[in-house]
Amino acid sequence: MDFLRFQRFRINYSDTQYGGLNLPDNKATTTLNPTIAYLTMPHNITANYSASYNQANMGVLGIAATRLASAITEGMGGEQLNEMLTDIVQRSAGGALPELLFNKGAAGIQSLNQMGSLGGDITGNNLSALSQGKIMNPYTEQVFQGINFRNHSFTIKMLARNKKEAKEILNLIQYFKEGALPQLENASGKKGNNKSNQGQNSNNVFKKKSLKLSTQGRYLRVPDYFALEFVRLNMETDTLTPVPHYKFQPCVCQSVNVNYTPDGQYVSFKDAIADLRPNNDGSLKQMMVPAVELTLNFAEARIVTQADAEAGF
Repeated sequence: MDFLRFQRFRINYSDTQYGGLNLPDNKATTTLNPTIAYLTMPHNITANYSASYNQANMGVLGIAATRLASAITEGMGGEQLNEMLTDIVQRSAGGALPELLFNKGAAGIQSLNQMGSLGGDITGNNLSALSQGKIMNPYTEQVFQGINFRNHSFTIKMLARNKKEAKEILNLIQYFKEGALPQLENASGKKGNNKSNQGQNSNNVFKKKSLKLSTQGRYLRVPDYFALEFVRLNMETDTLTPVPHYKFQPCVCQSVNVNYTPDGQYVSFKDAIADLRPNNDGSLKQMMVPAVELTLNFAEARIVTQADAEAGF
C-alpha cells in the first residue's frame, strides 16, 4: 500500500549562517520534528517544471554590446579590446543609421501632430513599412530569467469508521496546521507562550503608562518546512520503501484547507469531543466528524536543476 510521507523540520538560524536553501554547500543545520504523518495516496499527483523567460528586443546596438561583454568576460583587454571596440562601433553605426534616421523623422512628425492636436501614430517602423515595404529587425530573443519553484496540491478525503479513527484524523489536521503557522517570539529571543493572540495579549501591545512598544510577541518565527516522500508499506514485513514517482525538494506549506462537511451536510459523532493534547489537559478540544476533506498546498523552497532531474526530482 502506498502513502505520502510528511515530516516537519526547522532550520537552526544563526547570526553567522545563511538560512536559505538555495546556496550550494550551505552549512545551515536543521532539527527534525519527531512526529511523522502518513496520508493515503491522493488522487491528484502532478509535477510541473516551468522556467521564466522575457522577450527582449536587442536591436543592433544590443547585439554589439553583447559581443563586447563576451570579450571582456573572456579576459580580452588592452590593444586587442580597443581594436574590437572600434570594429564593433563602425559596424553598428552602419547598421543602426537607417533605423536612427527613420525614428528621428517619425519623432519629428509625431511632435508636429501633437502640437497641432492632429491624429496619427507615426513610428520609424511605420514609415519604413509604408515607404520600403519592410521594417527594422528588432532581433527579438527569449532571455532566460530563472526557474520557478514547483508547487504541489493534494486533496484527500478521510473517512472515520469510529471515534478512534476520527481522533486520528484530527491529529493529522493539527499536525499540518501547526507546521504551516509561525510561532511568537519576544524581542529578547525567547519564545512566547504561543497561546492565542486574542483577548489579553491583544491589549498588551503598549505597556501601561508608557509609550514604549512591548517586547511581547515582537517577532514571528518562520514556520516549519516539510520533507515529502512517496513510500510503500510492505504488509508482510511491515517495512517502508521509497516509491520512485518523483522526489520532492524541501517544501513550505502555503495553505491548509479543511472541509468538515465534504458531503454537503453536517454530521458528527454523538457526544464525541476529542482532546488532542497528549496529557489530556482539556486545552485543545474539537468535535469529531466522520468525514473530512483535507487540501494541502505546498511550494518547494529549492529550485530544480538538470542534476536534480537526473536524480529523480
